Amino acid sequence: MPERGVPPDRFERAILDALQDDARLSVQDLSQRIGLSTSPTWRRLKALEERGVIRGYVALVDAAALDHGQCVFAHVTLAKHDREGVAEFERVVGARTEVLECFSTTGQADYLLRVVVRDAQHYERFLQEAVFSCPAVQQIHSNFALREVKFSVKVPTGA
Repeated sequence: MPERGVPPDRFERAILDALQDDARLSVQDLSQRIGLSTSPTWRRLKALEERGVIRGYVALVDAAALDHGQCVFAHVTLAKHDREGVAEFERVVGARTEVLECFSTTGQADYLLRVVVRDAQHYERFLQEAVFSCPAVQQIHSNFALREVKFSVKVPTGA
């Protein structure tokens, strides 16, 4: 978790904005983009990493290009909310590569999953192997995405 109480300064926010647009920027390119010399840019970058503000660097991959073009949002309700049942569900879901995101939520469901699969049969197999085999699960409601209207991983920085 990011260190609380240490808000990013304007240069750190500029670094975060630039890296969210292109995480492959060199420190030299980054320093030019934010208007600061290389050494202070590097120090700020390292500080952001050490504080956990920057959690990592990834390549965004088109799931459809890898034959995982079907996105499903699964709302999972648990029957058992005991420590063991919750831990088992989270362990099983956490180990499945089809699950890109899992959130514990309020409302009608206990969890919201974003799952990518090849097709409905792949999703059914995922349900059988991962969800229905977990004794803590009471029910699941699934919504298949028809099309992507907006996708972003860029967090607003206020810069």
